[in-house]
Amino acid sequence: MISENNIFDVGAFDGLDGLILAIKNPNMMVHAFEANPDLIKVIKHNKNKIEKYKKIEINNHKIINNAVSDKNTVLTFNIAKNPTVSSLNEFSKNIDKTWPGYREAHCTVVKKIQIKGITLEKYCIDNEIKKINYLHIDTQGSDLEVLKGLKNKLDIVDEGVLEAAAKKETSLYETNHTIDEVKKFLQLNNFKIFKIENVDKNIDKEKNIYFNKKNLNVNFKLNKKYNIRYYQRIIDDRQNLKDKFFDKIKKFFFIKSY
Repeated sequence: MISENNIFDVGAFDGLDGLILAIKNPNMMVHAFEANPDLIKVIKHNKNKIEKYKKIEINNHKIINNAVSDKNTVLTFNIAKNPTVSSLNEFSKNIDKTWPGYREAHCTVVKKIQIKGITLEKYCIDNEIKKINYLHIDTQGSDLEVLKGLKNKLDIVDEGVLEAAAKKETSLYETNHTIDEVKKFLQLNNFKIFKIENVDKNIDKEKNIYFNKKNLNVNFKLNKKYNIRYYQRIIDDRQNLKDKFFDKIKKFFFIKSY
């Protein structure tokens, strides 16, 4: 299926963000990239749970089991004890000093796998993608490489968000990029940054950087507002009375849910 309007979710993890964006934007195709094959099963499970609960079919969501990088080759992917920090990168040698307790709790590598690496440029050419309305990148230390891998297709991106280390010396990963490196790259490629915030309110060592194309003229309204906790409760079978009540009200009045 070729769509004129596309959302790229790179580093999809459990798939929730991409699945919700697909629901909220039914006229857009969501391309969800995830390197960890175990998480592909999780994404499919979560998709089925949401479809069953909401009695819908999410047909505008495509799962791609590849590692996205700046090169098209086989890559080594490090699967960590906590899958959220799994990465193409090695963990920092200074992790015990800069992230005390993280090595044992989260950052022990439990498995290394070989995975096909692709660039977004190649993916866009192969799939005839001419527009990326929204690019969400969360690849744990290689977000800038993902962006650089667009190469001659950078100009088809309207807006997006990626993560960066606040400083090299306090990065979770050995070769992570910093805010300054991301700023320089975006400015050189006709993008502007409109917001920078902590990835986690309690951690200031990693930042989310929100950007869009300079002089962007948006003809297509993208809905990025949603309550992820509502969908997490669906996945965990923890829907409360408030959820069920408002679901019934919204269904009765044909209002799009959350």
